[in-house]
Amino acid sequence: MSVISSGSIVLAVQVHPVRRSIVSSATCMSGYSWMDDSQGNSPCLTVAYVEGACTGNIYDQPVLQSGDMYSLPNSSNANACYCSWSSYNLMMACTLCQGVSTSSVSEWPAWTSGCTTNESWTQEYFPSGYVLAGDASIPYWATTNPATWTYETFNILGANSTYQKNSSSITPSASSLSSGSGSSSSSSSSSSKSTDVGAIVGGTIGGAAALSFLVIATYLLYRRHAYRKGGYALAINQQRTTFIPLSHNRIPSDTSLPLPRMDLSVYTTHTGNGQRSDAIPMV
Repeated sequence: MSVISSGSIVLAVQVHPVRRSIVSSATCMSGYSWMDDSQGNSPCLTVAYVEGACTGNIYDQPVLQSGDMYSLPNSSNANACYCSWSSYNLMMACTLCQGVSTSSVSEWPAWTSGCTTNESWTQEYFPSGYVLAGDASIPYWATTNPATWTYETFNILGANSTYQKNSSSITPSASSLSSGSGSSSSSSSSSSKSTDVGAIVGGTIGGAAALSFLVIATYLLYRRHAYRKGGYALAINQQRTTFIPLSHNRIPSDTSLPLPRMDLSVYTTHTGNGQRSDAIPMV
C-alpha cells in the first residue's frame, strides 16, 4: 500500500504476522490498559489468540513500525477468525496503542474485501465452533460490529465509550453463535435480548388491557349519564303535562249557588201586654 504525503511517495510496508505460537512482541503505551481483556492481555496478544484459534493455536503478532500496517485479509491468510469483527477491532486497537499514525488504520470495507471466499465470516464477532486457547477472552468493546463505527472505521473514542458502559470480557464457546455489542446473540446477550422481548410483549399486552378497560369504563359512564339525562327530561315533561296553570279564574254562574232569600214578609208577635212587636224580615 502506498501513502502520498507532501508530494513524496512513502511506501507503507504490510507486516505479515509469523505463525509460531500464540505470542506477541508488540506492547501498548501507557493509557491503553482499558483495551486489555479480563486476564490483562493487551489487544496485540488477544488478537493473536483470536487468529490462533483458526491456525492450530500458533500465531505471532509482531511489532508495528512507524509507517507500517498490518496485513488485510487476502487469499492466503483469510479465514473465519481473521475476517471476524474482533480480529479487525483488536488489530486496529493494537495498531493505535503502539503509537503509530492513524493512517495505518484500515477501513472495515477494505478489510472485508479480502473475505469474499465466505462472506459469513464477516458477520460474526468470533466464528462459531472455535475456542480461544488458555484463559484468553475478548473484551466486550471488541465485539462491536465494525460497520457501526463512524465511517465504518475503528473508532478508539467509540470503543472507549463502549468500555465505560461494559468493561467485561467474553469467552466464546464451541457452540457460541454470532454476537457482540453491535449484534448480540451470545449467551449473555441472548438472555438480555429475550428479556427485552418479553418485557416489550408484556408491556404491549398490559397497555392493550388498560386501554380496553378505559374504553369500557368510558362507555359505561356515558350510558349512565345518558340514562340520567333521559330520566330527568321525562320527569320534566310529565310535570309540564300535569301542572298546567289556569289561563283565567272561573266565576260561578248565577245558577250555580242559591241566592240568599230576600223575602220581606213579616209576621206579628204580641207581647204579654198585648202590644205588637216590630216586623222582622224572614231570611
